[in-house]
Amino acid sequence: MPELRKDPLTGRWVIIAKERGRRTQDLKVKSEHQEVTICPFCEGNESNTPPEICAIRDGSKPRNSKDWQIRVVPNMFPALAI
Repeated sequence: MPELRKDPLTGRWVIIAKERGRRTQDLKVKSEHQEVTICPFCEGNESNTPPEICAIRDGSKPRNSKDWQIRVVPNMFPALAI
């Protein structure tokens, strides 16, 4: 997991995150053609994200369903942990 360290030269706190360099999409070969991708954060693609933490939706719709106004999901690649 990333670490917080104090920069001795500037006195500022910095994040050292060696793991963030190993994301799976970085290993893919870039093609010259743009691929059409589905946005996992758009309504109707709820199955492409982790289960929601919280959502604001009208009525009594079930969790992780569409028809939401605001939806909060955990970050799959967090910079820091508690």
